[in-house]
Amino acid sequence: MEIIPSGIKVQENSIAIVGWDEGGAGQVHSWIEKSSQYHVACFVNISDHPLEIDIKAERAKKQTKLFSFPTKDSFKDKPLITSLNWINVLLDLGIKKVLVMTPDKHQRMANIRQAKEKGFELISAIHSSALVLEDAKIHENVVIYARAFVGYRAEIYPGVFINTGAQIDHHNIIRSCVNIDPGVITAGNVVIDEYAQIHTGAVIINKIKIGANAIIGAGSVVIEDVISDVTVVGVPGRIIKRHKKTEEI
Repeated sequence: MEIIPSGIKVQENSIAIVGWDEGGAGQVHSWIEKSSQYHVACFVNISDHPLEIDIKAERAKKQTKLFSFPTKDSFKDKPLITSLNWINVLLDLGIKKVLVMTPDKHQRMANIRQAKEKGFELISAIHSSALVLEDAKIHENVVIYARAFVGYRAEIYPGVFINTGAQIDHHNIIRSCVNIDPGVITAGNVVIDEYAQIHTGAVIINKIKIGANAIIGAGSVVIEDVISDVTVVGVPGRIIKRHKKTEEI
């Protein structure tokens, strides 16, 4: 079932945020219109099923009352489109710019590729309090949250999320759709391959390579290279689990 709310306002600077979770898409919405030249026209739920969230029950689970939940057709007072055919829906609406914030990293990359193939402009969202040095190279569809730091000649590839207060030092290479959680510190010349997840407060010393799909546990200290498709935890970090390889969508 496709839901396309009426009254979606589209301007020359309008974007669609693909995704609807409060901690990601909702948080970015709270500052992107204030700190950039973009107008958020709508959110997108990539599904053939409308959202059915028991807001009262979900609120009861939260300690904070300052939490936004989507309805079937709106989120953060913006229209919420539900459609597997979201690309064509946005094209029909005249929306030319998107920010893909799909939580699943592999799905995010697939959506980025879909949008790029159809000629959409993929925008990045960088919080006004983040510090990105001029020589850093930021690719399309990157999200950099408040007080994050990206150092000299670091390379940040499409679909990367760098969360609050994370520090990405000089000459780092962060490949596509890596998630960097709050408070992570990477020293110089670190390479993190695609789809890796670096959890809160992890520290990676200089000249380390983290393999694709690897997971680094919260608070871990990584002092040697990490192969692909493993989970590493501890001080110093050690492998505790090997994953089945994830096929790209």
